[in-house]
Amino acid sequence: MAAPDRRTGGRVGFVELLPPGVRPTPGANGVAGLRAARALHCETVVVTAHRDRLEPVVGELVDTWIDCDTTSADSVADAVAGRRLDALISWADPFAGIAQQAATRLRLDTANPDWPTNGWNDKAAVRARLDDHGLNNARWSVIAPHHDLAAMPLPAPAVVKPVDGFSSLDTVRAATLAELWQAVAAHRRRTGYGDAVTPAGRLICEQELQGPLVSAEGMAVDGRLEIWGHTDRTLSPPPHYVETSVAFSAEPLHPDLDDYAAAVCKALGYRNGPFHFEAVLTDTGPVLVEINTRLVGAGIHRAIDLATGASCAEQVLRGYLGLPLLPPRADGAACLAHLTIPADGRVEAVEGIDAARTSPGVHDVVCSTAVGDTVTTTGSNTDRLCYVLATGETRHEARLAARNAAGKIGITTGPYA
Repeated sequence: MAAPDRRTGGRVGFVELLPPGVRPTPGANGVAGLRAARALHCETVVVTAHRDRLEPVVGELVDTWIDCDTTSADSVADAVAGRRLDALISWADPFAGIAQQAATRLRLDTANPDWPTNGWNDKAAVRARLDDHGLNNARWSVIAPHHDLAAMPLPAPAVVKPVDGFSSLDTVRAATLAELWQAVAAHRRRTGYGDAVTPAGRLICEQELQGPLVSAEGMAVDGRLEIWGHTDRTLSPPPHYVETSVAFSAEPLHPDLDDYAAAVCKALGYRNGPFHFEAVLTDTGPVLVEINTRLVGAGIHRAIDLATGASCAEQVLRGYLGLPLLPPRADGAACLAHLTIPADGRVEAVEGIDAARTSPGVHDVVCSTAVGDTVTTTGSNTDRLCYVLATGETRHEARLAARNAAGKIGITTGPYA
């Protein structure tokens, strides 16, 4: 990997900082990336279609703004051509795939040109590559945009989701053909994900895997994996998959998980960059749920920092820039406990934040809603309104501390105005 300009620390381009329609917050992983770049004395370039939304929050962290259609990899590549970037990245779905495609077109050293052709933001392409390499994989089938289903593509129950989905939007457990029809119809009614990002229209139907849902968090540097640790999580009741708590620690959760993650990354040709690797620990070993080629979001990157004693955002940039990695130190565990929309309507009260912040083990409380906001449940992770970040010696202790504090917060909704 080519060494960056040591006089400046390098030049890093970010394609968007947030998922579509999300309000900018100081704790977002993209903002953490800008701060890490500043700490490394890097020049920062932000490519965005939403400068007016971002600049009030992160303006002091950005050297150059480039206005661009960030839904197009070609547009992004054209916009930054000649800028001599050391890395072009995005840590927000679905822009992570856009940034990867643009980096490949620009032939950056940090690109991943061996990823499945046209497979960025396509869960089916990832499944197909795993099958090609004989790796442990779920049974799966693609549902085309206008395909009329006469039978379940797989034995029930199954999980259906968009091939380009994120935040568990339109991800549903279907135990019957009628439930599958309903899920498919709901996604087909969706015209966009927000901010001019349109769905691909294809869905993937997957075997429901039995076992705990976990993740490996880390990064690849020239094909070598650096795994910081693992998360376990709790989920909402079926048929949706809203993550209600996530706990991170360097302590392993399964003896084969890291080797499986390495095999999947190798099969996909993913040699450079961060990853959020979700798997179910089945009786036959770990099986991929999905791999996100970005730094984990939704506050989990902050839990990693607390539990490892090092900035994971800075670690990723150091990997891109060819700089020595920070020595991690195991420092217990950290957990995020989420509060979701109690009922559709208008937020009338948000109470108990101060009490939660002063609870034992609590590091922070982040609330993304305020009195007067209108909220509507979607059955996805976008239903989450607040989280408590707490630490403990183990995942269990951290989760207890986070849940105890979250129990002091009350969000009340009333009729739409």
